[in-house]
Amino acid sequence: GGAVQRQHTANVLRRIVRYLPYRSGETIKQTIIQTDINRPEIVTRSPYAKYIYYGKVMVDPKTGAAGFMTKQGWRSRKGVPKVRTGRPLEYTKDKNPLAGPRWDRRLVSAEGKLLARELQDYLDRRKHL
Repeated sequence: GGAVQRQHTANVLRRIVRYLPYRSGETIKQTIIQTDINRPEIVTRSPYAKYIYYGKVMVDPKTGAAGFMTKQGWRSRKGVPKVRTGRPLEYTKDKNPLAGPRWDRRLVSAEGKLLARELQDYLDRRKHL
């Protein structure tokens, strides 16, 4: 909850949004709103967050379908938990070419050393204050 934690969480949050799926921008917006930089975690809460995080198509266990189209739009059977399949989701990459599943791991894999260096730079600057 101190200055170092806030700096690091803010830096991770700033970078991780490039790895989040972007269709309407709502997932990114909610992640930014829901994340408290005083805590060592990035928060993405939505009804579909787990679905897009794991990157596997989820279906109704009885129908084998993700949902069905109605006059009101895309729907699924109410109260029926979906099950994960082995089929990968296809992420729209027009706005976020780095988007995909497990965005935290993708960020660390691609930018972990840079994150560590930036955190060390911040610590070094603080020493001289």
